[in-house]
Amino acid sequence: MKRKFSLFRLSRIRIKLFAMITAVLILFLTLIAVFSTPLLFRVFSFHTYKTMNTAAEEINLCVPGSATYYFDLYSISGNYSIEFELINPDGSIAYTSANGSTVYGSDHFSTGFASSLYSTLKPVENRKYAADINNFRIMKQAISNTEYFVCDHIIDSGETLYVYSEVADVDNIVDVAGNVYSFISILMVIVMLLLFYLLVARFTKPLVEMNDITKDMAALNFERKCGNYGKDEIGELGASINTLSTTLDSTLMDLKDKNSRLEKDIEKRHQLDNARKSFINNVSHELKTPIAIISGYAEGLCEGISDDPEVIKEYCQIINDESQKMNSLVVELLELSKLESGAQPFMPEYFRLGAKVQSLINHLSLLFEQNGITVINNIPESLICYAQEDKIEIVLKNYITNAVSHCSGEKKIIASAKERDGFIEISIFNTGENIAAHDLPELWDSFYRADKAHGRSENRFGLGLSIVKSIMTAHACKYGVENVENGVVFTFEVSKDSEYYDNKH
Repeated sequence: MKRKFSLFRLSRIRIKLFAMITAVLILFLTLIAVFSTPLLFRVFSFHTYKTMNTAAEEINLCVPGSATYYFDLYSISGNYSIEFELINPDGSIAYTSANGSTVYGSDHFSTGFASSLYSTLKPVENRKYAADINNFRIMKQAISNTEYFVCDHIIDSGETLYVYSEVADVDNIVDVAGNVYSFISILMVIVMLLLFYLLVARFTKPLVEMNDITKDMAALNFERKCGNYGKDEIGELGASINTLSTTLDSTLMDLKDKNSRLEKDIEKRHQLDNARKSFINNVSHELKTPIAIISGYAEGLCEGISDDPEVIKEYCQIINDESQKMNSLVVELLELSKLESGAQPFMPEYFRLGAKVQSLINHLSLLFEQNGITVINNIPESLICYAQEDKIEIVLKNYITNAVSHCSGEKKIIASAKERDGFIEISIFNTGENIAAHDLPELWDSFYRADKAHGRSENRFGLGLSIVKSIMTAHACKYGVENVENGVVFTFEVSKDSEYYDNKH
């Protein structure tokens, strides 16, 4: 129902235009009908006048007394379907074409002064005829109530010629012509209205479609487009609407994209702000304890808390240990800051990744021995990769030391490598407890420690995996952590050759 109502509303311009054309047509035909009768009467009156005038000219050419004189007069009356009278200068009738006339003469005037038709006629003032011609007028016979067109001439013989034609003949012709005109007009109105409706429907169809399309545009639906309506103003309007629709669609898409990016930027700013606050709180917390310890022991030494050299040495050692912890924290913070800011240039090169892993294992062998950990290295020393060597060394060291800190149970650490799709995947597995599922995504955040049981004595601040994240992001390579049976495995990927970075840049 709503759709039908909408279509009706859209068709209003078609109805209005059709109604206007119909009104103009009916008005035009009505005006013609009103003025056609007097106009036709004047036309046929003027035609009658010309006929009567022509007959008068032929009568004037007839020669009185000739052998064919009366025959010619009789023939003229019959040929032109008129009546006429010839009146002598003394007022007597010389000839009349009325009943009684013959081709041989006019012998029905016994006295020579019979009453003429003209003498029985009176002028008619309220009839409009062809033109205001002095010798042409309408007159009426009161006895028979008959109106005549009367045309008078003085011919060369000196006689006065009165030519008559009944007005009723013209009235009948006008009535017949009026009836024919009415029939033709009605038929013409029907045909023209049908034609006008088809033309109006064809003319307004593009306007109706454009109205539909602009309503869709108002509802932010830009799928429909105007057709090709030609090269006139309507066609140009349709093309302009299509251009406007395309421009608006593109602009809105751009605005949506920018709005989405703006929302993401705002969300990112909130996250950065929260991270900054959390970072400051964590740094403050990490520095507060060593500073308090250093301050306390330094104050005790200044106060001479003991004269025992061993006690003094112990105090100094504690102060030194706390200073080293603070230094380690500051170094890690500086390293993380450089990586995240992109201040350090990215300079990858080919190097022996397998040899680097073995070197680190050898370097940390004392740490493994102290913790009773067995290390198995399945990475061949000949394995070569293309990456920034010093940064990959940091990743390996963080993964291995992290494995040492959480290794338990069988106390095994296994280093493995797997090549696929132009990359080398390095995995560091350690036996021990799995990491809680809710902690897995948070491991890469600064100062986050899933294992709260480990104290600050281990010199761990929760920055190692954040540094790994920044290094791997700079390398545009994958990294991750996964719980497996009997332990946890940390992984990262490096490119086998330089083609990967050549394609990216």
